[in-house]
Amino acid sequence: MKTFLVFLSFCFSLTYSATAQPQKKVEKDFLNELNSILKKSPTQHWGYDGTMTIDSAFSISPTGILSVTVRYTYDSSFMRARMEAPVSKIIGIAYDLYLILEFTTDEVSVYRSDEGSNELKEISKTYYFHIGEPVGDGLREKEKIEKLLEKLLKYYPD
Repeated sequence: MKTFLVFLSFCFSLTYSATAQPQKKVEKDFLNELNSILKKSPTQHWGYDGTMTIDSAFSISPTGILSVTVRYTYDSSFMRARMEAPVSKIIGIAYDLYLILEFTTDEVSVYRSDEGSNELKEISKTYYFHIGEPVGDGLREKEKIEKLLEKLLKYYPD
């Protein structure tokens, strides 16, 4: 019986490993594209002024929450902003001046610090998750993110 349980455990770990590897690669490709856009962008969101730097690049938590934190420096002070939302709730990509992940409902939590503070407080919920301002051809970048998102959402059923 013990040998059988060890065998089942081994089979489960092989199955998990086989499915986890493609998911990690798809997540990595998706995050690399978002972070590439953000790194080149002068600003992530039209509502903030100052020079933007990245505090925490786009990442996906073990529970499937996409997040990013940026800092805006102006004059002699700064302000931090964070957005986070469940990957499973993303419905598409929008592009106007910014590339934006879209949701059907207010799934995106928006956090902001007071001037000169690192402490983030939730200030609102929205259905737009700003990625950044594309430097190149925004339509081409939008199309690339759409393809990566389609692959990613297979691993995040609603």
